[in-house]
Formats: sequence, structure tokens, C-alpha cells
Amino acid sequence: MASQELNVVIPVYNESANLPALIADWRDLFKCIPVAARFLFVDDGSTDASLTMLSTFQKSAPDIDIHSQPNAGHGPAILAGYRLALQAEWVLQVDSDHQLQPSAFLELWNCRERYDLLLGQRGDKNATSGRRFVSGVSSGVVRLLYGRGVKDVNSPFRLFRSSRLAEALPCIPPRSFAPNVLLTAWFIDKRMPIFTLPVSLRSGIPLRKSRLNGYFIKGSLQALLQTILFRFRL
Repeated sequence: MASQELNVVIPVYNESANLPALIADWRDLFKCIPVAARFLFVDDGSTDASLTMLSTFQKSAPDIDIHSQPNAGHGPAILAGYRLALQAEWVLQVDSDHQLQPSAFLELWNCRERYDLLLGQRGDKNATSGRRFVSGVSSGVVRLLYGRGVKDVNSPFRLFRSSRLAEALPCIPPRSFAPNVLLTAWFIDKRMPIFTLPVSLRSGIPLRKSRLNGYFIKGSLQALLQTILFRFRL
């Protein structure tokens, strides 16, 4: 039986500018609920001050755990975090760029008992047209191969029932570029109850626009192939 109520998985790569606000905002939110939560930061070989900053926060924050690994990419960092987080009853994943409004978590948490996967769906992804096109293709492939019901299949604001996540993880290739897409596909294919809720971008702060680059294009093609091949593994 899970001993911890909630583990929060946060992959980190060079996000020292956003970590103080992210930690403060989420810790304040959990104090208001309240919920027994721990933060699991997965530092993916950051070259800035992210790891040093996390270590400093950890000295005065017993609810912070840090896992450091050589740079392997966002997807493998998420999977590493999920595997470490399974001892909790629920697992939340958010990104360390802290672009999404934490308050949406309250409704996800209040609805959790009836669902196995609860998603905050981004209306405005703060992305270029190229990135939006890639996201649209990814969502379309999931709808075609696995079923409808989820628009933002790669949402980085997701709450899992830990026991279901533990069932799904062995099916996910360890080097997946976008494991959350495959996890969403798994939950749809298995007809697990899924809840979706719009989540807003944080207001009053400069937001970093997602852009296409060579790394992302290569990774997106890899993710598309993995999503298609995943159909035959289920």
C-alpha cells in the first residue's frame, strides 16, 4: 500500500530562473489544500545553477528530493521520475518552466477518486505555428490509432493514479522522446477513466515561446514513429 499521498515529478534542465517561483507557488498551494506531497526533481544534466539551487532549497525543505542524471533528454527524465515516484498513491507531473497556473490542480485533486488519469489541457500553448502543427499531428495520430477524448495528449500537467501508472510504465520504451503521449494512448486504449480540465498560462510573467529546432524536429519524428509502433505493443 502506498505510504505517501502525492509525489510531484518535475524534470529539470537549465531552469534556475524559474525554480524559486515554482517551488514557492506549489508549496503554498499544497498548504492550502492540504495534501501530503513530496517533490521529486529529476535534474537532467543541467549546465546552469539548477542543481546547486535545488540542493540549497533541499537543506531547508524536507519535502524535496533530487535525482541527478547525465543528460538524456526530457522524455527519459520524466520516465526516471515516474519510476521513482510510484510509492505514492498519486503521481503529478509538471514541467519546471512553470508556465501553467498551479491552481488548476485543485479541481483535478477534488475529482481524483473517480478517475485514473486527470489532465490539465492547455488552450494556449504559447508556441510558434510550427510547434502547434506538430502538436496537432501528434493528437491526430493518437485519436486515429487509440481513440478520442483527449485534445492535449502531451500535456505536462497530469495526475496519475499510481497503481495504473505502474501498469503502464513497462510498456513505454525507456528512450521515448514523448512518453506522456504514449501514456495517454495507453490510458485511452485500456479505457481507463480520464478527466480533462482547461489549464491557463500563468499571467503577469514573461513566457518562453516554444519553437521548432533541429533537435525538436528529429525528436518529433521519432515520437511519431514510436506512437505508431506502440499500437502494436498493446
